Amino acid sequence: MPGNANLSIRVDSALKTQAEEVLSELGMTMTGAFTMFLKQIVRERAVPLSLSLDSSNALYADLLEARTARLNGYQGRDGWDVLSDMREAIARETDNGEV
Repeated sequence: MPGNANLSIRVDSALKTQAEEVLSELGMTMTGAFTMFLKQIVRERAVPLSLSLDSSNALYADLLEARTARLNGYQGRDGWDVLSDMREAIARETDNGEV
C-alpha cells in the first residue's frame, strides 16, 4: 500500500486565499481538491476537472456526470425511441390545434 507524499507548490498568496474561500463554500479543503484533481487526471488521462459555484457551468457538470454514468454501465433510452415519442407528442399537439 503506497504511503502519503508531501507536495509543495508556490502560488500567489491572494490566489491561494481566494481559492480557499471558494473551496470552503464547496465544503472542501485545498488538500482534498488537489487529491481529487490528481485522481481525475490519472483516471481520465487528461486535465478535465470542473467544480463551480457558477450555475452557467451546471450543464458541463451534468454532461460530465452523464458521461461517468455511461462509463459505469448506465444505459439510457434508445435515441430512436426518444425521437418516436417526440413525433407522437408533436402529432398530438398538431391534432389539438396547439402548434
